[in-house]
Amino acid sequence: MGNCLLAEIRILSVTERYFEQNDFKRVFEYFTGKEFTGTELILRSDHANRSGMYFEFSLSETPSSLPKGSAFILHVYRSGSLDPKTYPFKIPEDTEEKKDILIGLTGEDWPSKKTRLIAWKLELRSSDQRILAQKQSFLWEHEK
Repeated sequence: MGNCLLAEIRILSVTERYFEQNDFKRVFEYFTGKEFTGTELILRSDHANRSGMYFEFSLSETPSSLPKGSAFILHVYRSGSLDPKTYPFKIPEDTEEKKDILIGLTGEDWPSKKTRLIAWKLELRSSDQRILAQKQSFLWEHEK
């Protein structure tokens, strides 16, 4: 029965956007010193930096209903590189009340606002590396 449910997972529309460090600062953080993420699950390639290129999306299922040990794998082509880069993002176990997901390439992984995104492919993989869902940009489909 579990496998039938896994076949139903879909990555819904994906939008890309560059965020600066201060775009994430909310009043709560000024008082507590902790980042407030609300219903967003925010995963970053460099936890110490918030500035970078983010991929915002939701799933047909809530993050808390995903199989334990699942991970998002993001493949990107960006300006200044002829080869794609791959970034794994392990999904934390505590995702209760999270709905929308932001995956950020931050720090040295996205060094400047001037860096351009060429193409991307996003996969959701199980702990045994099976692809549970995937979505890609239009340009990803084209051969070099």
